[in-house]
Amino acid sequence: MISTASLYAQQARLHTTNHHAWLMYFGNHKFSERFGLHAEVQWRRHDLFAESQQLLLRTGLDYYLKNGARLTVGYAFVETYPYGDFAVANAFPEHRIWQQLATTQTLGKVRLAHRYRIEQRMIGNSATGEFENGRFEHRFRYMAKASVNLTGGEHPVFAAVYDEIFINAGKDVAYNIFDQNRAYAALGYTFSPTWKLEVGYLYQLVQLRSLDTTAGTRNRIEDNHTFQVGVYSTIGFVK
Repeated sequence: MISTASLYAQQARLHTTNHHAWLMYFGNHKFSERFGLHAEVQWRRHDLFAESQQLLLRTGLDYYLKNGARLTVGYAFVETYPYGDFAVANAFPEHRIWQQLATTQTLGKVRLAHRYRIEQRMIGNSATGEFENGRFEHRFRYMAKASVNLTGGEHPVFAAVYDEIFINAGKDVAYNIFDQNRAYAALGYTFSPTWKLEVGYLYQLVQLRSLDTTAGTRNRIEDNHTFQVGVYSTIGFVK
């Protein structure tokens, strides 16, 4: 039996489905025993590779703790383009300052990674496409990732899964305190101790900041199915 609460929840949300493709590079490169550089590029496309969705450029300064954990502080630039049924009026820029703690642990054959990130987001105005008269928000993110080698040898194939939740905060946040959730599964290949490749599928549930008012008042939800290719590098300038 469907409850009244369930029916209301369904009526209070307007869903759309998108299909994306994200090509990504992640690098963490030590230049001393304790310090390193984080470098990241993400080229995100809508309708698989047909249209622009987003460009993300992120960098940061890594500090390596004695227990293997890593602290990072950095900057990111993001350009978001109109796409899909809930398209914004214009492409708009975003500047982010971010802080992060990353930890790892091993349980048997499974390698676990935890990532705790805080972002201060200075978001441009999508109505004009300019940075002026934008918004300032905080966002809190937590990701848990597990990976396990499926083969042995110098170049093992591995499987990886993760889930990440995003929560917004700040006076400019109205209808999307819950921002999004990402669930991911992939297969990977180890080229060397410093280079890895992952090819996988990401399901992204996004709650947009504006409401739909065409038939009552409803939250607008994106169900995004994304093909991902990620290259990971840990080349260091010191041993």
